[in-house]
Amino acid sequence: MKKSFITLVLILLSTVTFSQIKIKPGVRAGANFSNLTNTNLDDKTDFYIGAFVKIKFVNFYALQPEINYSRQGGKSIISGFDDFETQYLGVALTNKFYPFKAIGLHAIVGPSINIKVGDNIENNFDENLEGFDFLIFGGLGYDLPFGLGIEARYNIGLVDIYGSNVNNTNRNNNVDNLILNKVFQIGATYKFDF
Repeated sequence: MKKSFITLVLILLSTVTFSQIKIKPGVRAGANFSNLTNTNLDDKTDFYIGAFVKIKFVNFYALQPEINYSRQGGKSIISGFDDFETQYLGVALTNKFYPFKAIGLHAIVGPSINIKVGDNIENNFDENLEGFDFLIFGGLGYDLPFGLGIEARYNIGLVDIYGSNVNNTNRNNNVDNLILNKVFQIGATYKFDF
């Protein structure tokens, strides 16, 4: 009798808990304004595109796993030279905090790991690029009631693009010498309501 009662209580609690969780898949896309730290490159404009699943646990917090494709790099300031370009496929774990219950304004913060899927290094440089980047990001967003949203994020890489702070190389690992990805993103999201 006691076991049956405990089982019933656990089932009821899990039903109430999971009924409050809202899961919505969606897509995101927008513009990248990217550059590299400690270089003489100008900002390069390109794009990003991705998909996500927003898991809203409570009114003030949602977890949003994402998969994104991003084109970034830097623009050459010397005419006749190609822009520096890298392409990444990344997995992000986005945390969204909604401080005001009545409106869709939210803060965005999280980590991401990006795997390099392409670059134009053979055209411009004689060194191999690191095959991954770990980054952190933060930003703001606003969700409209009908599924559309806008957001702005700033991403900063933590891995030198040549791997000098993850590999034992002869480069100086001083932060002032690291060449890191930095990207400002602005774009739109759309959540599907099934």
